[in-house]
This record gives sequence, C-alpha cells and structure tokens, in this order.
Amino acid sequence: MRAVLYLTTVAMLTGGCSTLDQSFRLGAATGALAGAAATYAAGRATGSEPKFEDVGIGASIGLGFGLLTSYFVHQLVVEDREAAMRQTEIYFGDLPPSPFVIPNTNKRGGR
Repeated sequence: MRAVLYLTTVAMLTGGCSTLDQSFRLGAATGALAGAAATYAAGRATGSEPKFEDVGIGASIGLGFGLLTSYFVHQLVVEDREAAMRQTEIYFGDLPPSPFVIPNTNKRGGR
C-alpha cells in the first residue's frame, strides 16, 4: 500500500504539461488518484474495509487539490517561460555581418 502512495506522489511531482488544459487533466487525474489511494490506505490502516463512499469523497477532494495545484504550477511555468524569452543573450557568432565591410570586387578590367 505504501508503494501506491509513493507512486502517486512521484506522479504528482514529475508531471508537466505545455497547455493549461493538459495541466488540468494531469492535475485532476493524479489528484483524484492520490486522494482515493490516501483514503483507501487510511481505511485499511484502521483495520476495516474502506467504504466506497469514503474513497469517492477522498478522490473528489484530491481532484480539487490537483486542479488547484496544476493551475498554480502552470502559471509559474508560463512566467518562467516569459522571463526566459525576455533575457536575450547575444554571442559573437550571432551578430549580423558588418554593413561597413565592402566585398572584394574584381578591379581588373574585362569581365
């Protein structure tokens, strides 16, 4: 049973998505799974069989926390991406060619 709790915790901490919709989906799924697993584990720890209603309530609470957490995490990721886009690093190889460099033309007559 501890393995389930560890796996859901790892899944919650390692998930990342590029869009808000994907973040909500991942947050809802992992939150509901973590809430259901935690409620089930708590019910088993008391020595009784957990009720389906209790596990459902735990899953819905986990779903709410997962959605809320995914929203805030996604907003932090968006802010980090915007900050990275504002920081422009220019390296020597990235500079455009100098407009003052005159190409070497053929000075001989003829062609």
